Amino acid sequence: MLRRVKGFFVPGEKNAFLRIQELAGLAEEALQLLVKILATPSHGLKDIESYTERINILEKDGDKITRSLEEMIGRGSMTASLDYDFGRLADNVDSILDRAHGLSRQLRRVTRRPLREAKEFDSDIRKEQISLIEIGLAQLRMFRKLLNTAGSDRKQAIDLARQIEILEEQGDDVKDAMLDEIYGSWEKLDYASFHNYLETTIEADDMLDLCEDASDLVMAITKALGA
Repeated sequence: MLRRVKGFFVPGEKNAFLRIQELAGLAEEALQLLVKILATPSHGLKDIESYTERINILEKDGDKITRSLEEMIGRGSMTASLDYDFGRLADNVDSILDRAHGLSRQLRRVTRRPLREAKEFDSDIRKEQISLIEIGLAQLRMFRKLLNTAGSDRKQAIDLARQIEILEEQGDDVKDAMLDEIYGSWEKLDYASFHNYLETTIEADDMLDLCEDASDLVMAITKALGA
């Protein structure tokens, strides 16, 4: 029996990619909201509360999609040898949502109870964190294109996966520069502020790593399926 149907896969695998596409869309919206949170002045707590609550809803919706994918895998809706990779793919994309949720809550917490920080330093770090998250947004948009393309145009899929990898490398450079700046400014900051900047920067960079890992899994799955 032919595995591919009109340029894509048999229904179970096609449906899994569609659900993961939906999951990636939720992650994209969550990152857009993170940018808004970071760009909102400290007196804009009401807006930050609203953005954080929306991310909370997106994270719960993502969990539902991930559970539905786990159920599909459990029913044997796709190639048994690829169950593990499909599970990892769903988990990676869902983890981007989890990171965005955790980051939004930490940013809200700091807005509610401001840390003792150097204002100019805080402003600079927030701008750099926005840059990092915007790289993640660009990755997610390419990743969604990859999900649409992977079953029908291998050459374009390879190009998209490579672009996602390049963006992840750019993100590493931004993250490393930020960490150097944070460690170099320890005398200006108390421990809570230092730890907050460190944690939120690493958390933001983790999302880029997860997106690259997800794109690698898409390429591995489609190659295994002969796409």
